[in-house]
Amino acid sequence: MTALIVLGWIVLGLIALAVVGHVLAWLLYVPVAVRVFGETPWLPAQWQEPLGEGEHVNFYTQDGARLEGTYLRTTAAARKGVVAFCHQLNGDRWATVPYTEDLRRQGFDIFTFDFRNHGGSDRVADWEPMPWVTVQDLTDVQAAIDYVCGRSDADPRGIGLIGVSKGATVALCAAASDTRVRTLVLDGPCPTERMQLHYVRRFMQIYVAYPWLVSRLPDLSLRSTNAWTKFVVQRQRHCRFVNVDQAARQVRQPVMMIHGQRDAHVPVEVARGLRNSMPNCTRLWVVPNAKHNGGIMVARNTYHRRIARFFERHLAVPTVAEQSPQPLPSPRLLAPKFAGAAGGQSAVTS
Repeated sequence: MTALIVLGWIVLGLIALAVVGHVLAWLLYVPVAVRVFGETPWLPAQWQEPLGEGEHVNFYTQDGARLEGTYLRTTAAARKGVVAFCHQLNGDRWATVPYTEDLRRQGFDIFTFDFRNHGGSDRVADWEPMPWVTVQDLTDVQAAIDYVCGRSDADPRGIGLIGVSKGATVALCAAASDTRVRTLVLDGPCPTERMQLHYVRRFMQIYVAYPWLVSRLPDLSLRSTNAWTKFVVQRQRHCRFVNVDQAARQVRQPVMMIHGQRDAHVPVEVARGLRNSMPNCTRLWVVPNAKHNGGIMVARNTYHRRIARFFERHLAVPTVAEQSPQPLPSPRLLAPKFAGAAGGQSAVTS
């Protein structure tokens, strides 16, 4: 009996020590994490010359923001499908050119648009774009999907999405909630929750007075502090973050991920972890010697060939013998457990 009492006190002591350690780590880490997470700098996007062609349109999001887009028809004899492009942070719709120019030649129409506070789209007060996916970003992509699928020449089978960096992450979250998206190509996605853990492990030795304490905490404990960090940043930046991890687990479409082997912003281990959280129909191509979003520059011909083959397989119009008229699927509402906005109808003007 005495031994059991002693063992009980030891267990209680360990629990108390764990709780104290967690609270101390919380007090030490959260203020620093708020600054690192809320003010993370990101790469400037490479400027692309606007194309002097295409159908230029305005469309509107569910919360009333006006977005600009351009519909680029295929240069091939017949259309095989429609792909919407989601640009990176600090970029604009013309970033699509190096990524999708070959897809247009292969038979795919391309729709590209400017997110809010980018390019020619509306500037929204009290909101500043960040590398992390917010409900505002997700609302923009949902409006783009509504526009493309609501056109008189829409493909009734649905569309594909291709995104770069943050645009890839937003496209991933949109696909989790919308069955009209049939397939995805994601170049350099930056999943919020996994990047938070990466920042903790990588930078706390620099910023925290007692890094050994944080380094000994399990990921489960750090996730709770990360959740509080997101809450604080949301209040400061007037936004709401989308849980990318939860969205990834809901994706059922075929996905092709592309990642640079030398990506210093989103490490390959983070990309592999994201891929492992998704269905088995997700494939990951790690491009040797490529930096963040650098696969297109390091292996341009292979890049074009692989994404064209992927869209041919999962999106292209079947042969005449295989075709059967199918109505456009209704969008599945956004799961409330990872974000709070649902896709809305977009008013369109030319």
